[in-house]
Amino acid sequence: MFKGLMDKIRGKAVLDYEEAKKLARHKDVKVRKKLAQREDLPQEILYFLAEDKSAAVRQAIAQNVTAPKQADLLLCRDSDDDVRYGLAEKIGRLMPGLSPSELDKVHEVTHLVLEQLAHDQAVRVRRILSETLQDIAQAPPDIIKRLARDVELVVCAPVLAHSPLLTDEDLLEIIASAPVKGALSAISKRSGLSEDLSDAIIKAND
Repeated sequence: MFKGLMDKIRGKAVLDYEEAKKLARHKDVKVRKKLAQREDLPQEILYFLAEDKSAAVRQAIAQNVTAPKQADLLLCRDSDDDVRYGLAEKIGRLMPGLSPSELDKVHEVTHLVLEQLAHDQAVRVRRILSETLQDIAQAPPDIIKRLARDVELVVCAPVLAHSPLLTDEDLLEIIASAPVKGALSAISKRSGLSEDLSDAIIKAND
C-alpha cells in the first residue's frame, strides 16, 4: 500500500486538492517530502508544507521553483542551515531566467529574502548566495555591495571578481577600507581592470 502511494505521488497524475491536503498531513515524512517536491500543487499546500516540522520537507519546499514567495520569506529565517542554503541556491538559479516584468512582480519579496540571506549567520549560506549572484546583472545592487564587504573571503571574493554591478567607485571604497585579506587579489581578477583600480591595488601594498 505504501509503495503504491509513493508511486502515485512520484507519478505525473494530477492530485486533486483534497487528496493533496490529506497527503500534506501524512504521518510519514517520506510522503510529505515527496509531495513537497512536486511542482503542480496548489500554492496554499506548498505554503502549508513550508511550516512542516521536518527540515527535510521544508528544504524540499525551499528548493521547489513553484513555491510561493511568501514561503521563501518564511524559509529564509528557518532554523535549519540546509533549508536556507537550498533557498539561496534556488533564488540564484532562477534570477537569470526572469523577464523584467517578472522581476518587477517578485522584486519586493525576493529582495527581502535576499537581504535576509546576505546577513545569514551561516557562512556557507552567504557563500552560495555570492556564488550564484556573482555575474547576474539583475541582482539587487545593495545585496551585491553587502556581499562584497563580507568579512569572509569565500563570500566576498566571487562578487568582487565578477559582479558587473560593482562600479570603480564601489571597488575603490572597498580597497580603501582595508578589506579582508585576499579581497584585493579577487578584485585584480576582474576583466578590464581600470588604471585607477590598478593603481589603488598597487598602493595598498597588499
